Amino acid sequence: MHSKYLHIVSFNIPYPADYGGVIDIYYKLKALSQAGVRIILHCFEYGRLHSKELEDLCFKVYYYDRKRGMKFLFHSDPYIVVTRSANTMPKNLLGDSFPVLFEGLHCTGMLPQCMAARKLTMVRAHNIEHAYYSGLARSSRNPFHKLFFRSEAAKLKRYENTMSHADHILSIARHETNYFKENYGNAIFIPAFHRFEEVSSLPGAGTYILYHGNLGVVENSEIFLKLAKERLSRVPYQVIVAGKNPSQQFRKKVARFSNIRLIADPSDQELDKLIAEAQINLLFTLQATGIKLKLLHALFAGRHCLVNPEMIEGSGLEKLCTVATSDRELELQIHDLMIKSFDESQIRERKKALQEFSNRAGAEKILRILA
Repeated sequence: MHSKYLHIVSFNIPYPADYGGVIDIYYKLKALSQAGVRIILHCFEYGRLHSKELEDLCFKVYYYDRKRGMKFLFHSDPYIVVTRSANTMPKNLLGDSFPVLFEGLHCTGMLPQCMAARKLTMVRAHNIEHAYYSGLARSSRNPFHKLFFRSEAAKLKRYENTMSHADHILSIARHETNYFKENYGNAIFIPAFHRFEEVSSLPGAGTYILYHGNLGVVENSEIFLKLAKERLSRVPYQVIVAGKNPSQQFRKKVARFSNIRLIADPSDQELDKLIAEAQINLLFTLQATGIKLKLLHALFAGRHCLVNPEMIEGSGLEKLCTVATSDRELELQIHDLMIKSFDESQIRERKKALQEFSNRAGAEKILRILA
């Protein structure tokens, strides 16, 4: 097979693949590489080490320092964009005719130059960024952070029009694909890339409810505390909350509930085991942006998934989940699901529905654009 070359511009070093955006990038690199694409990777670096794994996976890897400093806050373009520009990038990116995939609006500073050079260009839309930043502004308690997120949301809304220059927008969520199609034309839905090759859900029943996420993210910890106070502390079942970086305040509040146990900073293997053996994976979010990788994790590897509407909006995964639209409904569904064995017919249904969400299917969609 004749090798295709592709430049990928990443907002961060995508290894280790340990949070949302970089998980999508790393497993995309892997799937495309396995399909015979020779990848020239460009990474903005801040706080993550150069990676031999990426250098082995890609044809070539370039690293660029991400800029820092207050002065960038006063630029008319978004902070997440202006801090990702590098003097050496044009030479590395424009010296050939290979197509370019920009990972997120963050990395599109070079999009006009690539367009002028008649390169095929793609932008991976990880979110509708201005909507995502507006959500961060609403949930933030810190006045400086709130101001920054509001300002960034307004700049991102203005700047987003740069996507009209791209040949293709690769949207991560169905409902966002419609938004990008209506506004900029050429958008296709390519679900998140992830580490699951196949559905491994266990039949049978577990004994506990699991809520997991990065507990250092205020939204995740606050949602859980609200659920715990209003419903979870009242049910006669064990509840486990697991995740990275729980604050001391969060630990103290959780300790007050006799049926709730915190597992702080679980290893990947420990979290996999918790997800697989839980009777219910409880997945709630305030923001219906992008696709939540923890939902895919629970569907590929766990039993019952109990979610709020925002968690599955635009995902196409509604039929595989139980949706709670109110606190009362949440409690009723917990009682219902805790006595309901997870059976082989549900596993077969998942296998069929999740075929579209396989990395191979996603890579094939990109290969068709490159053909």
